[in-house]
Amino acid sequence: MSLYNLLRSSSFQIGFPLLLAIQLCLSQEQVFSLLASYQELVNVIPYILFALVILLSQPFNQGTTGLVSLLMLVSYYMIHNWLKVPLDDINKIIFVLLATLLPLNLLLIHALPDKRILSRFGVTFSLFILLQLVWVSILLQHLSAIDISWLWQSFLKPLPTLSPSPLMLIILSFFITAFSALILLCREQNSDQIIFITLLFTSVMLFSFNKPLMPALTSSITAILLLISIINSSHELAFIDQLTELPGRRSLEVEIKHLSGLYTIAMVDIDHFKHFNDTYGHRTGDEVLRLVAQLMSKNKGRGKIFRYGGEEFTILFKGRNANQCMPYLNNLRTRVAEYDLKLRDYSLRKVKGIQLKGQTETVSAESVNITVSIGVADSISESIPENVMKAADKALYRAKNGGRNRVTNLRFA
Repeated sequence: MSLYNLLRSSSFQIGFPLLLAIQLCLSQEQVFSLLASYQELVNVIPYILFALVILLSQPFNQGTTGLVSLLMLVSYYMIHNWLKVPLDDINKIIFVLLATLLPLNLLLIHALPDKRILSRFGVTFSLFILLQLVWVSILLQHLSAIDISWLWQSFLKPLPTLSPSPLMLIILSFFITAFSALILLCREQNSDQIIFITLLFTSVMLFSFNKPLMPALTSSITAILLLISIINSSHELAFIDQLTELPGRRSLEVEIKHLSGLYTIAMVDIDHFKHFNDTYGHRTGDEVLRLVAQLMSKNKGRGKIFRYGGEEFTILFKGRNANQCMPYLNNLRTRVAEYDLKLRDYSLRKVKGIQLKGQTETVSAESVNITVSIGVADSISESIPENVMKAADKALYRAKNGGRNRVTNLRFA
């Protein structure tokens, strides 16, 4: 598994923040003693980081991240300025409302469409947050004259030796965070990771609210992870092909600039792809592209694979000449040609698709095969990478003209 695929896997997206949260809880005493003399600075950092995330979320089209950061910024302001340990009766009310409304608002953001924070939707949700603050303020005015200590003791079940957070709120946070992790496991979307990270560190913050600097530390870590998510998402849009999840043409251009020594470039093109698209539809064509990318990734022979564009792929082999790469490329060509694609066409569906091996399907349909043509060139006779690519493309052209479904090495064509 490549580093990129590892970082995008749901196991890493759940495991890394979880390990970070556990490490913070286990080493909190050492961290607090280390940062004790910088307490004022530590308390200010979350404001700076969340404001930065909000500003970056707009140009990078990360609406969910921006709304989450806005919500966390407001929540941290309430914690920093309204809640003091030990909690008195009014502060207990604020704490309970915050610990209840914050995760529920995060789930609401998760369920809503991903829109820019400065869009009509983003402004409306910001007003919704403001409305909740007004409602909390009014509610506090009414509850301040009422004795509600019975509610805290009998229903919320405080655990003073363990946490200032009542048992009911701990259970609520645990189940909501676990639900968020389950969604992330199933879908692996960027917004799923954003909500999971925020819920996880919000739970840690509320559980250890009485510890010095814990709200500031958990908020800062959350903001840093949100910043990393924005950077990672921007990198994906710029350098990763969204359809095949392979590095795209821009990644190849960057890689070529740093090439030196011995290397081989192979250009791979799916034969008669336009005819296949016209016959079975673009949706099925997209599945074919994913399939070819999958087969190449499983048997890449220490080559780095890129989607060059359309139905064309590029494989870069460093430290190998063209002859050394031929066995792998012929093996790839054979695997693609022998792979039976089972096309399916349901009466209830408007789009045809592909059933890959390993999937169960009750509807049987025709099977077809696709082939690829491959052109190969290395740096032995040409030292300029751009010229090697042109040579590989020329070899691909010869493979196409020679009957397709073949590998052509330009030096021996």
